[in-house]
Amino acid sequence: LLCHFTGWSILAGARILGAGWAALLFGLAIPALWAQLVSRPLPVLRWLALLGLTFIFWRDYFNFTLSDIPALTLLVLGLVALGRPGWAWAGAAGLLLAAAINIRPIYVASVPGALWVLVGTGLPAGRLLRRAASLAVGVALVLLPQWLINRQHFQQNTPLVLAQLVGGRPLYLRQLAWGTRFQRYETSLIPGLPRSLVYADPAGQRALAAEPGGDFASYGQFSRFALRQPVAVGGRYLRHLFNGLDILFPTPYPTRLHPPGQMALRFLNYGLLGLGTWLVAAALGRSRRSGLGGLLRPRSKTAVLLALLLPCGLALPTLIESRFLLPLHLLLLTGITGCWQPMAWWRLCSPLRRLLVLGLTLGWLWGCWQLSEATAQQLRPPREAPQE
Repeated sequence: LLCHFTGWSILAGARILGAGWAALLFGLAIPALWAQLVSRPLPVLRWLALLGLTFIFWRDYFNFTLSDIPALTLLVLGLVALGRPGWAWAGAAGLLLAAAINIRPIYVASVPGALWVLVGTGLPAGRLLRRAASLAVGVALVLLPQWLINRQHFQQNTPLVLAQLVGGRPLYLRQLAWGTRFQRYETSLIPGLPRSLVYADPAGQRALAAEPGGDFASYGQFSRFALRQPVAVGGRYLRHLFNGLDILFPTPYPTRLHPPGQMALRFLNYGLLGLGTWLVAAALGRSRRSGLGGLLRPRSKTAVLLALLLPCGLALPTLIESRFLLPLHLLLLTGITGCWQPMAWWRLCSPLRRLLVLGLTLGWLWGCWQLSEATAQQLRPPREAPQE
């Protein structure tokens, strides 16, 4: 509609819409959720640092009509609304959360965290029931029409957008097989590597070839496969986690395999991943010392984290792409820019401890680089990529 009435090209319209989603996500959603969780606003300079880092890593993703950013924006706004008092806010949260699920069905994994936010407010039973009813009405206004469409036109009783051919296997089940055969995936506009950058997992391919039919015919078969080799499967998904966070391109459609500045982008990302891991470990240590009370208080940070991270966990067994872990990466960047106090840390550290941290940092960067290069060596021709 935007392009029809303005005469703009599709790409120009996509960029305008992307700017709007960026304004909602960074101008409203993230600052509001931060203020709600930590009871203070995100300082302007730290907010600008977050914008700068996000621009470095994700800038071109806002120039295309991908579903990831709209869905995440609506999810964050839904969590903000759910944390506000009153039944009207709960209804708005239902609309927003259902819209996120309608755009990206994997966000159905956010439901347990969202419900925890709702019940964790500590309201009397009567008010909690009213808020729950309002939330359900908001969800129904979005998902009921989708359910009616699915039932009338496709004879499928589900409120989720259909992602499979009639009589075919579910997309997620196929993704589980693709995620066993391959370590990561990028869409490619690189001359000589059209369509796909796909990185093989030789051990996973051998394991899957030993299965009946060389594929997963059901979720039960996949479960039995994972239970027979938990160490190998766990290691595979840890590699998926690293590969998903190993951002090689600031665009979903790279035009060069090694664009200018890629090495600096990678080392900056590895450094931030290490810093974020250290901050998370420090926060967990403080929570352990203070007991579980800090985790179970009203509007718990843990509930919000579950809502944001469970979809990432559900994506890990699949043919991983960096955009699948966008919530986790943005969460790390927000935590670093919002919490890290480098000058205070520097003043408190002894020279010996600074040298130790420098050595650990260099080791971390070297290890991340080696892991990334090990995956890069498994790049396969586009003809081997999974076919829809």
